[in-house]
This record gives sequence, structure tokens and C-alpha cells, in this order.
Amino acid sequence: MSDAEAPPVAADPLPLAKSKCEQCNIHDAKYKCPGCLLRTCSVSCSKQHKASSGCSGERDRSKFVKRAEYDANTLMSDYGFLQDLARDCTNLSHDAEERGVKGRHPAGTVLTRAQKNITARAKSERQVVIRYMSPGIQRHKVNRTLWASSKSRLVWTVEIVVPEVEACQNKWIETGFHDVCRIGDLWTRLLLSSWGARRANDLGDEVPPRKRARNDPVRIQLASDDGFEHPFSSAIPLELLQTLKSDFGQTPIEDLVLLIRVQDMPANKPTFCKINPSEPLYTQLRYQTVLEFPTIYVYKQAPTEIGGHAVTIEEPRVSSIETEISNAPEVPTLDEACESEALDSPCE
Repeated sequence: MSDAEAPPVAADPLPLAKSKCEQCNIHDAKYKCPGCLLRTCSVSCSKQHKASSGCSGERDRSKFVKRAEYDANTLMSDYGFLQDLARDCTNLSHDAEERGVKGRHPAGTVLTRAQKNITARAKSERQVVIRYMSPGIQRHKVNRTLWASSKSRLVWTVEIVVPEVEACQNKWIETGFHDVCRIGDLWTRLLLSSWGARRANDLGDEVPPRKRARNDPVRIQLASDDGFEHPFSSAIPLELLQTLKSDFGQTPIEDLVLLIRVQDMPANKPTFCKINPSEPLYTQLRYQTVLEFPTIYVYKQAPTEIGGHAVTIEEPRVSSIETEISNAPEVPTLDEACESEALDSPCE
């Protein structure tokens, strides 16, 4: 081969992937800007692109990446991103210690002494796990759940949601609900109360519904498994109570479906557990995990999907020990064992 002859060039395995430099529009593109994905041909074009557009040239590592586009390079980038975050947290912690700044641990919420007592009692006495959220969250602010030491019971804040109601606000929050009382009793006595119609006629439209519900709560009596009638003041809004009376007044509580959401499940797999409205609340929350306080969903018919995802409904949970006992084979009596062995002499 003579010096004038050029060496053979391998054919481009992906000729369709060739494109012109988007900066000079002359040469073939060789590089891609990590920040805006602009294709360039050289370092000089890359510098001109950054100077003219103000692009930093760095990939937004918090940007969502589709699963089909997720590759090894993206994985290593995410790994480096997490390492950088851990390094920044460590540096900030050391800097705060050097300056003598004391603050809340970034890993989670620091519980007060009262909250620690509530979670410990709830887990040991009622077999329910309570998780607290950050102090700035609204759900944490409205939580008034406490442990009544004198009566050895939880006094819950309870949220009740009726998704099938669309005309008005479909949920409300109750406070001071003793866990020895029944949700079905609360529902039935609210619908049987004459408060809604009487107060609507007395007050007219002079007072807004929210102020009317707050200033004049529904006062009822709730039965419990300890044999006492507990006075209870409900904070249900007037408009919602009237709607429930018209839509659910003829439906017995036994025909309704009461559910509580199971925590730690994927968002695309909504899972609920049934609640028996005729049983005390503490028996229905056993082996459950609640976020601040329980949220009870009331349906006429069990939902089949929520947000386009199929709904899974579980039966009330029981402990593994109770399950083993109920599933254990029946132990034969001594006489039955003797008969199975066909013994001639009676067993003693």
C-alpha cells in the first residue's frame, strides 16, 4: 500500500444514529451535553453552547428516568448522587457540632415523652403500632390521641371518610373516641339524632356550616364493652350529617362496608382491612399500623378499584399464635387414642 492511499475506514455500525452538531451544524455530532442533551462535535462547540445558553453541563440527577431508559450509566450516576448527599449530611452534622448547634435528627421525628408513652402502651396493651409524622404535617397537628392511664385504654382521634358522598365534604375528624366503644354505634346514633334538622330550622343560614358544627356539636351517648354509656360530642358538619341521613338513613350498619387502609403497601396496590362495626375499636385495630390515628372508610359496596388500581380487601387480622392455635389439629382424647389402637383392655 502506497503512502498516498488512505487506510480503510470501518463502516459505521449505526449510520442512522449520525446527526449534525447542533451548535455549528457542520460536523457530525460526537458528544451529548448531560444537562440539556444537546449534541455537539467538539470541546470548542461544547464551550460555545454553555456560554451562549448558560447551561451548566451537569445532568439533573433528581430528574425522573423511565425504566426503559435506565441503564448502567444512570445507575452509577444515582449511586454517586447518593454518596454526595451522604457526604453533605456528614459535613453539615460536623459543622453543626463544631458550632454547638443542637437540632432534630434528620433521620426521623423526635417523639416527646407523652408520645413515647402512647406508642409503648398502644403496642403492649392494644397490639397496635402508632407512627407519628413530622410536627409540621397537618395530620400531626390535629392528632389528640392519648393513653388514659386511669382506665387503661386509648382515647383516639378518628377520621371517618365516606367516599361515595360527592355533594359536600365527605369526611370529618372525631376526638375523644374511647377504644372500648364501637364505630357502628357512633354511626347509628349520629344518623338517629335529631340535631341536624332542628338546628337547621333554628339557625337558618345566618351561621356558616363550619362554625355551626364547631359551636354546637352533636351530643350523643356511646355504649362500650365496660357496660357504661360514654357521653360523646361529635364534630360532624351539619351539611354532611344531613347528607348521610338522606343517603344512608335506610341502610343498616351491618350492610355497610367499613375499611381501614393497610400501611406499607405500594401506591399501585391499595390494600384495606375490614372493620367489624359491632365490635369495640381496639379489637379491630389489633396488629394494625396507623399513621397518627385511624382513618375509617365507609362504603355501601366494597370498592373494586381506586385511582385505576385494583383494591385488595383483607379479613380482620389475627396474630400468628392465634392462627396456629386455630389451625392446629385436634388432639384426640385418651379413650379415642385407645380405640384407635384397638386395645382390649380399657385405658386408665
